Amino acid sequence: MILEDENWSLGYDTLLEESRPGNGRDEQRSILILCNADVDAMASARILTYLLRSDAIPYQLLPCTSYQDLRDTLAKLQEQLLEDQFSAIVLLNFGACYNLTKLYLSTNDSPALVPETVKIFVLDCRRPVHLANVYEESAIVVFMNESKEILDHFPSDGDDLSGIDSDEEDSDDNDDDSDSDSESDSEDDVKSEDSNDEEERQASFEDVEGTTLKKKEKNSSDSDDDTDYEGEDEKEQVEEIEEGGIDETVEKRSPKRQKTGDSTSGNGEEEEDVSIPSSQDEDQDPPQEQQQTPPLSQRELRKDRAQRLIRYYDQGSYFAAPASFMAYRMAEQLRQGEEGDLLWLACVGVTDAYLHARVDRYGFGECGHVLKNSCLKLYPDTRVDRALNSFNAEHLNGFRGMDGPKTKIKFSDNGKIMAQDDYRFFLLRHSNLLDSMLYSEYVYSKLQMNTKKGRQKFMEMLAKMGLPLDECRQPFRFMKTSLRTRLKAEFEAHADDYNLDLNSLMFTSFNRVTGYSSLISASDTSHAITALLEFETADSRKDVEGGDNSLSSSNKAVSIEAFNNAYEALGTQSEPLNGLLNGLNNEGYDSSNLVNGGSLSSNIGLGAGLRRAMALQKTIFATATGLMERGAIALLRHFRYAHVTSSSIGGDLNRADLIQSSRTNAGIDKSDHIFSKPLALTRLAHFLMDLNRENGKWTGPKARPLILIADKPSSGRCLVVGYEYPERAGSLKNNRFGKHFERTASAIEGLSYKVDCFESNVIELNAVDVQRFMESLHVLLDDVARSN
Repeated sequence: MILEDENWSLGYDTLLEESRPGNGRDEQRSILILCNADVDAMASARILTYLLRSDAIPYQLLPCTSYQDLRDTLAKLQEQLLEDQFSAIVLLNFGACYNLTKLYLSTNDSPALVPETVKIFVLDCRRPVHLANVYEESAIVVFMNESKEILDHFPSDGDDLSGIDSDEEDSDDNDDDSDSDSESDSEDDVKSEDSNDEEERQASFEDVEGTTLKKKEKNSSDSDDDTDYEGEDEKEQVEEIEEGGIDETVEKRSPKRQKTGDSTSGNGEEEEDVSIPSSQDEDQDPPQEQQQTPPLSQRELRKDRAQRLIRYYDQGSYFAAPASFMAYRMAEQLRQGEEGDLLWLACVGVTDAYLHARVDRYGFGECGHVLKNSCLKLYPDTRVDRALNSFNAEHLNGFRGMDGPKTKIKFSDNGKIMAQDDYRFFLLRHSNLLDSMLYSEYVYSKLQMNTKKGRQKFMEMLAKMGLPLDECRQPFRFMKTSLRTRLKAEFEAHADDYNLDLNSLMFTSFNRVTGYSSLISASDTSHAITALLEFETADSRKDVEGGDNSLSSSNKAVSIEAFNNAYEALGTQSEPLNGLLNGLNNEGYDSSNLVNGGSLSSNIGLGAGLRRAMALQKTIFATATGLMERGAIALLRHFRYAHVTSSSIGGDLNRADLIQSSRTNAGIDKSDHIFSKPLALTRLAHFLMDLNRENGKWTGPKARPLILIADKPSSGRCLVVGYEYPERAGSLKNNRFGKHFERTASAIEGLSYKVDCFESNVIELNAVDVQRFMESLHVLLDDVARSN
């Protein structure tokens, strides 16, 4: 079932009720939290675990990187689940698009992975939500913050919620209409279907979002062919489960059918399909066009519903509000929103979603506006506040009656969170101005610094702004104060001359005060935590080399180590200082030493993350430039594609930071490059799009989606990731490559592939099959284009 935003606190209350003693249980049960390996998911995990600790609820937190990993984790915990040690499972930033009811199904070979006594709660930004999760009434709860209009337009409940025509439906279509209208159908079903006949017919021509659709298939066989490759949910029947849990408090939503413009009045209310004749014409038959359309048969109704299901899933994948934002809003409903640490985690999670293209500029603005108001509420920047947060040094010695000027001493604003406009430069406070601008996606693409002319323009701009190169190469915190203070004025004066839009050059950033005057931004934190997730540490590599030689076990151990390091770096760890004045706590103390000149050379913590983030950014820029200069991006009718190999990676690579080491069963050491992971490959793809959008080569009729192929030498396989191309910077498009990839792979005989990533636009193939796959994908897109 779905839980709308105003009722999220009720979902948390149910989570507590399921865990606490009662209903015949004497012992308290734990909650199993499975967290995706991204910054947004980890931020939501820290918010949720804070709430659980405040309510004295035990929990176990584990990373989860794929659906196979989900099944393996549940299988390992099978004994604890069967012994009723867990009351609920919480999935953070994954699971909404997956048919979770399958976890409750047992087979002849094995029992169900999740007992019926354990509920599943999902906080996931990925869409569309699988309809089996929507209509499961008690065991599955999905937190959603979409508008009521979107929630009201889910396809109707029933069998085959995966949107696939099953063999049973095909056999029913061959039966007579009289058989489909037999007495086996209940009266309620018949009445419901008859009352919505015209709406069903009209809805078959509309998209879930109200946009123009593809034309309907010419015959039922074409429709069957298009749905033969829908993946592992084929021929699945979803059983209805008794109501319970949250349904007792939250009224169950009955999804409405879509309506065309002709069937709605100006105020949005539905008009009647049949005109009522006036009193003077009562004895006359109504005109032919006013007569009621004959009701559809059961077979036609099933076919129309199947088409709506297919359109619902074929709209492509997209993202809703970040999971950390939903978790923080839930904390506000529970009166925990005034905790600065929770607000900061939400700021980091929302910023991370924006930086990695999971929300567009409009979505970031909406979430940012809410968080900005929370910052002003918790940390008001008023004169009275600043006056109360200071005292005179002379008062320390008791000389309160002294005349003359006093020495003001300001208390530290340590932990204060501010929403401020900031430059779209990369790690400005932890680098120098020259590198920060040089490796900024916005500045680099606008000035086209992959060319000699673009680099000359960049140096010319610095000269006109009066910024000496020696000062620009200094660490930004040691740059002359006079140059830093007039930086914004110089950009206002010269930005237009170099094709830089000042409004785009600045964006709303969230900064946290660390110490007395140093800051760390949410974007810097996001980049640092992401880098810790992507790279292994020296300790984890030693553990792998000295332990199991299994490739999967080695990769799993490295991933867990990276997750733990990143999760620890995201939170505050230091103990509060003794004798703090004015009741200050330890908010931000773990970052204070770092920002004020602390060590950046350690293998763990934010310092290591910031160092590796800069190395990764340089590698992305060098690799993108190399692919373009060599002409390695091929252009086809329906998409562009490029193959990223170990030899095509540019930049000065440090193997200790940027190479994912692994060992095969044969004992031969191989290395997977950094782009063998979807997240790093995604950043490369979006930078290529930004760069070629600005130079005009990928705009207008030349606009194409982009597919990147990254080899994985350790396993002899390749990662194929598809990206839709938005023609405007800062906007997003629904990604339809997930369905295209599945249909293409299923149509190739003998192809070994894996579609197991949380991102639907990712597929893994054997390296020898990539060329065959790309050719078949192009043929499939040809057929799709002709059908339109």
